[in-house]
Amino acid sequence: MRVSSPKRELRHRQLLDAALRVFARDGFDGASVAAIADEAGVAKGSVYLYFDSKEALAGDLVRYVFSSEEGNDPPSQIGRPLDQIVEFCVQQEARILSLGEFSSIVLHMWSHVGKSENNQIARGIRQIASESLFLIETLVERAKELGELPRTVDPAVAARVALAITYGLIQQRVTFEGNVAGPTASCADALRAYLRGLAASV
Repeated sequence: MRVSSPKRELRHRQLLDAALRVFARDGFDGASVAAIADEAGVAKGSVYLYFDSKEALAGDLVRYVFSSEEGNDPPSQIGRPLDQIVEFCVQQEARILSLGEFSSIVLHMWSHVGKSENNQIARGIRQIASESLFLIETLVERAKELGELPRTVDPAVAARVALAITYGLIQQRVTFEGNVAGPTASCADALRAYLRGLAASV
């Protein structure tokens, strides 16, 4: 939702921070608007001045967590574009894993991002997916210009595969970490292997 005044912006962030703690602790289904209000130290009715529903709040929360304005820096503009792709995807991994129990909600919605869900969380995920794909496609184009990747590489396909690797491994960590022998695969290592494969034909 639109938040105009500095005071409203501050309260909006306060509610999102509280929601993140409650979702991480209780999961999406277990969280309630009342619990979020208690965590934020406001009346339950105050939450509805900013969000129409828990789903709307969660949709804003997804965008809030992934916004570079909230302390999540974009990839460095210095260095090789392929390294910047790895850096960006590893940042995505760290952000999602920081969500605790709420991470499973984000991953579920991500897996359905191209399907029919049209709720607030899905719209937030689609926005993040679109922005992420655009950034990776731009870096792939730059890598092609610098001769790091062959001209035949399709930036859109490469970006989708890079995100699929990233989110597949995040899902593995969320689902299996602590329940399987040995460490889960490294997102950075898997991406580097994929990008090396793309570059091999240069």
